[in-house]
Parts: sequence; C-alpha cells; structure tokens
Amino acid sequence: MPYQEYFKAASEGLIIVDRRGRIVEANARAEQLFGYSQEELIGGPVELLIPEQLHERHHKHVDNYFAAPSTRAIGRGLSLAARRKDGSEFPVEISLTYAGGTPRGDLVVAAVVDITERLALEREVRRAETITSLGALAAGIAHDLNNPLQVIRSRSELVLELPDTTPASEIKEDLAAIHRQAQRASQIVEQFLELSRQREKAVAPVDINQLVEHVLLLTGESMRKVGISLETSLDRDLPGIMGNVVDLERVLINLLTNAREAMPQGGVVMITNGPLRDEPGWLHLTIADTGLGIAPEELGKVFDLLYTTKASGSGLGLWMSRRIIQEHSGKIDLKSELGRGATFTIRLPMRRPSGT
Repeated sequence: MPYQEYFKAASEGLIIVDRRGRIVEANARAEQLFGYSQEELIGGPVELLIPEQLHERHHKHVDNYFAAPSTRAIGRGLSLAARRKDGSEFPVEISLTYAGGTPRGDLVVAAVVDITERLALEREVRRAETITSLGALAAGIAHDLNNPLQVIRSRSELVLELPDTTPASEIKEDLAAIHRQAQRASQIVEQFLELSRQREKAVAPVDINQLVEHVLLLTGESMRKVGISLETSLDRDLPGIMGNVVDLERVLINLLTNAREAMPQGGVVMITNGPLRDEPGWLHLTIADTGLGIAPEELGKVFDLLYTTKASGSGLGLWMSRRIIQEHSGKIDLKSELGRGATFTIRLPMRRPSGT
C-alpha cells in the first residue's frame, strides 16, 4: 500500500512534527481524535494537542528527542493524556518514529491511540475480580477465625468449670493459650481490614536501594539470629521509581519473611537489582533464597488469594504483594525447585528523568 494511502487509512491518529514542534501533516483519524480540521492542525504547534500543564515539559522532550532520536513507545508504566479542541482530555498511548533527512527536514511521526475504552474494560475486569475476591475473603474470614475461636471457647469452658478455689497458677496456662489465640484472631481481622481500606495512597519518588537498606535494618538482625546470611548486589546508579514506599516495604518484608520460614536450618538470602536489559526503562528487584523450595504443583497457586501451605498461614501475603506490585504497574514472578530455594523477581517501570 503506498505511503499516502496508508497514512490516510490508518486506524491510529498519525501526526508528523518537525524540529520546531510544528505539525507538518495529520491524518483523518487524528482529526477525529482531537476535533480539529486539517487547516487548524497544519502549521500549528503540537502543544495544541497536549494538556496545558505539560507544555513546558513537552518542549524539553522535543529537544531531547531530536538530540537522540529513536523509534520507541513512550509513557510505558505512566498515564499519558491528550487534549481535544474543546479542552477535554483523554488517555492515550503514543509511539514515535524518527524520519531524518526528508525533503521537509528531520521529522517525527507520532502514532496516537485513544485507550479510553480499554481502560474502562480493564476497570470492569478489576471490579469483577474484586467481587469474586470478596466472596473468597468472606469464606476466608470464617475459616481463619474459626480455629482460634474454637480454642478460646474450649479453654474458657475448662476454666469456667474449675472450682472457685482453684489457684491462679493452675489456670495460667489456659489463660495464656486464650490470650495467644485472641491475638491471632485480632491479627486476622486486622489483615482483612487492611485489604478492605480504600484510601488514596501517597505516591512519590522511591529509591530502590534505600528501600532495600531500610527493610534490612528492620529484618536483618532477626534473620541473622536464626543463621541466615543476607547478601546484596545493588546498582548504585539505578534510577528510582514512582510509588508508595510503605506498600513496597510491605512487599519486601513479606518476601524476606517467607525466605526465613523456608530456611529453618539457616541459609543465604541474596538481594540484587538493576536495569532490565530486554525491557528498556524497567528495573528488577530480585530476592533469592537457598531454602526448601516449592513443589511444581504449588508454583501456579502461590499468588492465589487464601492459598497457603503453612499451618498458621493466612494465604494473604503473596496475594497482597502481587496486588501492590500490579498497582505500581509492575510484575512479580517466582522460580523455584524443591530443595533448590526460591527466587522472586519484581519488575517495575523506572522513573523517567525530568524532561523526557
């Protein structure tokens, strides 16, 4: 198909921009997306199509792009917005293609896709998943609370049946058991309450190295006491990410707690990070242990809600960890073999330098 025919018929909005940030050409789909006519677009600044609060940043982006041009998608892991003629904004995905040395000079072709419908579908899928999860959570509450409540009930009945003259020393063990089970029930309730809280979470730049070092300060001593050696290999030049530091700390603490429980006789935990070579703009944070490992039939279930192989486990830790990482536009994976330890790898989009 000749270039002009493809340009006119493309399903995405195509906008060609020169070094000055002026629109050289736009296809019919771009007119539909933004509500401008060809006459209004051609020769106008590309900032017409960008929310006003992003104009200054976009000027820097144009300069930086032409200084080091490449064909790439932009905004992965971020929320990009475009602006229509009527001032309304809508979410988009954009890919850039560089065309240097053309008769019209150095140009960049921006392919713009309106992802409003896709995001709505994703929200609906998440809503359906939440409803399903709530049913499982309700069953989980009943199941997990039943065990400590049964112990509290039986022990308290024994205490009530004792003669009034029974010395306190003889009922101390029963009271201690009741107290332990009450604490366990309280912890279960608190975990479920935490899941149900819908609150705005503070998002800010997070230094992954500082995150790791802070968590190791909190957990390192307790792990060393049980014979676990902590080793790190951290990239000191690694860019940060945007996220909620409390939630990310919770994920890391949970993974280290799992590692400790998988090494009852001691062992080694290695924490590494760095950029992902096959995914530019992304980093990895990897936690590997030398513990008992996980059976093949369990690997596909470990992130499931309420799934646990521990006698006193709630089945919430890894499920919550995956949810937190997904909220940060990331992924968490597990590789493990029985007797050969486990390796959790978290992938997160890096924070882009200012102006890019």
